[in-house]
Amino acid sequence: MKYPECESCGKWSPRLSVFANAFAAVFKIFVGTLTNSKGLVADGVHSIGDALASAFIVVALTIAKKPQDAKHPYGHGKVEYLSTIFAATFLFVCGSLILFDTVHALAYGIHEVPEPAALLAAVVAVGFSYVMYQSNLCAGTQLRSPAIIADAKESMADGLASVGVLIGLIGTELGFIYADAIAAAAVALVVFHISIEMYLQGIHGLIDSSADQESIDEALDAALAVEGVLGVRSSRARRMGQQFGIDLVIEVADNKTVMDTHMTAERVKQAVAEKVKSASHIRVECYPIKDSILDGLLRAKRRPA
Repeated sequence: MKYPECESCGKWSPRLSVFANAFAAVFKIFVGTLTNSKGLVADGVHSIGDALASAFIVVALTIAKKPQDAKHPYGHGKVEYLSTIFAATFLFVCGSLILFDTVHALAYGIHEVPEPAALLAAVVAVGFSYVMYQSNLCAGTQLRSPAIIADAKESMADGLASVGVLIGLIGTELGFIYADAIAAAAVALVVFHISIEMYLQGIHGLIDSSADQESIDEALDAALAVEGVLGVRSSRARRMGQQFGIDLVIEVADNKTVMDTHMTAERVKQAVAEKVKSASHIRVECYPIKDSILDGLLRAKRRPA
């Protein structure tokens, strides 16, 4: 975490997204209906999906913060990946509705020319989405939260959709009567792309993806700094929402007693926990090294290949 305020920002940013997306949806649909802009209405429907997805993300983040219990010994962090998949599903459905309405309009020759006021509304929508994107991206990145990052990507999709609408409205002002409808179709394709990307990220997290290399390196450095650790034979880490679990196999001298070896492992756990705050589950095994190769290892502590 870069700043102490990140925790507070991560708490409030997703909650604000719910109300902000709901307000944006009402604004876009209302103005789009008044100005006959299909693209703006389609963007408003997209924002409805964003608001619902953001609400689910808030619920997921609340569940993810619950401590581990007998039925969930590794905590509830992976629910964040479920929220990512849920948000992706909402985006995909919204994109489908937008595309269906656009194809229907083009097929039946429905091409009402939007009023110029729709241009101003689209500019406001772009700026609004950008602010929400930056807020959620900052909090999600610093907290390493897949759910908040998913919320940021929703805002990015909303912003790109609004840019497409703006281009379409400019096109209609220049005399291309189908530009607004085509822009709505482009919005749908952008939404499809982002929803599929989010869905794959959610699935990737559910099947135990590795933690980021920076965190793993910090854990290895902490382990190697402990007295009695001659090297780290292997390491495995898996991401569990904002936290991750790590399994280490450390190398120790074979002439140590069982108690000494056990205490070395406990010191490694404590050192890693203090160094890497996001490591919530730390498992350490000891591998004894024979005297015949001990001298060589004392010159430089080994890291896993």
